[in-house]
Amino acid sequence: MVEEKLAKNDRILEEMVSRLIAAFNPDHIYLYGSRARGEAGPDSDYDLMLVVSASQVPRYRRDQQAFRALCGLGVPKGVIVLTRAEFEAGRKVICSLPATVLREGRLLYAA
Repeated sequence: MVEEKLAKNDRILEEMVSRLIAAFNPDHIYLYGSRARGEAGPDSDYDLMLVVSASQVPRYRRDQQAFRALCGLGVPKGVIVLTRAEFEAGRKVICSLPATVLREGRLLYAA
């Protein structure tokens, strides 16, 4: 489910989540970075992390697929797609991106 506050205030983010769900059927989608912290400026990008159950596709290809799914929205974005195993391994390292996302990010969607 998309957090109510974000869904009401950011239609672009809602569209991004909808497209990513259709493209990946992820377990989770997180928003992180300045938008998640409430510090976004007019030129801030959308930083998103998806967690998928498993994938035989290399990570860089998953990321490319995510960018293609978000094509045409006209906003800057950064999208990372991790498998559950990659995410779990990373969350144990305090300075890793998955650990930071769990600490500072906002859960937008959970299957």
